[in-house]
Amino acid sequence: MSPLEFGGDMDRPLAKKVSAGEALLLGCSLASLVLSCLLWSSHKQAWMDEIFTWKEVSDHSLFHLYYAIRHGADGGMPLFYTTAWLWAKVFGTGILTLRLYSCVAMCGALLITWRTIRRFNGTWATSFGVLTIWGTSALLLNQNAEARFYGLYMLTVAIAVNIYARVITQAAPAPRLLVATFLCQAALVSSHVLGAVYGGLILLAIILFDVRKHRRRFKLYFWHAAGWLALLLWVPAIRASMAASRPRPWIEMPAVRNLLTAYLFQSSTFSDLKAPSHNLLYMIVLCAAVLVVFVPLVSVFLLESGRSLDLHKRSDPNALLLVAYALLSAPLVLFVLSRLITPVFVPRYFLPSSIGLAIVLAGFASALGADAGNKPSVMWVSIVLFLMVSPILSALASRIVNTETPYLDVQRLERVVPSNTAVVVSWANDFTKAMRYSHNPLVHYYFLLDWPSALVGPRGMVLHYHLLQAYRDNGYYPENIEESHRFLCSHPDFLLLDSKEESWFDLTIRRMPQFEWAVIDTFDAPDWKRSLIAVHRKSQVAFCN
Repeated sequence: MSPLEFGGDMDRPLAKKVSAGEALLLGCSLASLVLSCLLWSSHKQAWMDEIFTWKEVSDHSLFHLYYAIRHGADGGMPLFYTTAWLWAKVFGTGILTLRLYSCVAMCGALLITWRTIRRFNGTWATSFGVLTIWGTSALLLNQNAEARFYGLYMLTVAIAVNIYARVITQAAPAPRLLVATFLCQAALVSSHVLGAVYGGLILLAIILFDVRKHRRRFKLYFWHAAGWLALLLWVPAIRASMAASRPRPWIEMPAVRNLLTAYLFQSSTFSDLKAPSHNLLYMIVLCAAVLVVFVPLVSVFLLESGRSLDLHKRSDPNALLLVAYALLSAPLVLFVLSRLITPVFVPRYFLPSSIGLAIVLAGFASALGADAGNKPSVMWVSIVLFLMVSPILSALASRIVNTETPYLDVQRLERVVPSNTAVVVSWANDFTKAMRYSHNPLVHYYFLLDWPSALVGPRGMVLHYHLLQAYRDNGYYPENIEESHRFLCSHPDFLLLDSKEESWFDLTIRRMPQFEWAVIDTFDAPDWKRSLIAVHRKSQVAFCN
């Protein structure tokens, strides 16, 4: 194969049957992803967003859940809540069970992406491209073991790319393919609000391919875009979610370095990590990641561009690579939107762009001869097998308790707290963990709504204020979420679990002479400080009158 012929002839993909060896490889890859989820879940404590999922899918009524979300109780989309609620009714609401929902969706995305790329590439090139993403991306593996909607998000984009790969091979797509396009786009925007960005980029790839082929398929464009009308059903929920971050957005404004590290598809912690100059291992890993990602991206782009511009050969554009680079432009689109309109640059939001990178890596491996000859080389087999087990290796190598928020030992907390005692948990993440993992009904946890503290507190406190206020107003934890001044008037003695992430204690108790307090214990986590404080109101407070 010529170095310029990435993926072969896109207009005439070969019908390729799955061999027993490829089926075994694919099955083992899926099993590795499931086992990774199980291993990660064994030491990863659920955090606030996952506990929101647990609380919401535990709702007795799906329609009440819709109502709560439309009134600001969370920021997801209807397809996730519908499917996760049904999943919970069948399999239960345990954290591991809900994480397996995400894992199954991630496995579906892997399977569909594999089959899409495999239509135009060999087995080893396909497996290299797919398993490099599903095996080594810390961002993807983290979401694989998290009870949220990003597995579904990946799955719907993978289906959209698969349908794209079928649409571009037909000059006049069959009616059922048009309907499938419509339904797929409706599902995409119903899984994540930014699915509209990916749907638009895929449509752009279709139009650019058609321009090169000198054809116009307006019926296809219409059916594709019509699926986005599903967003209209969820506009109130989208507006409520946007309002929850005002006047202080929880998402930081991205810098150029954030855009560059975005294409490594690692966690935000990895992207922002500042390694010391003597940390040789870190620098080696970082340089290797940069080479593995950016060398194929640049070389494939330049070589394919040269092939497309060669008028003497009159070559057609490689449509699979065209949609790959369209998907890979999503981080750039979100970066521009963040700088011009509102911050939306969150690594997990553009996780589906990794499907585009998988396509590019497969094309790169194909050009390097991954499937040349009758038998694959030992080198490619070794690389693919290593990538296949990488999800398990990463889970085994991890010794951290939680990749998102610091671990809270709720059981130890309840051994310290006397019975029938009110415990104010100042940080929303800790409050939701306490509510989820509490085993002692005689310990009463409270989250206090205090708008002045939310305004001057760390980034994200305004969002927490609005979310938990909406939670209370929609019937979730109504007896545990209370206005700050009302609680202080009704509870002369209480305990406070204070976190460095909150400012309520400094702005109220510490400044008011009517209260006396003392630290009685600590619940620190690595790089995280928590204090358990006993508070006593020794005199009446003016606002209680």
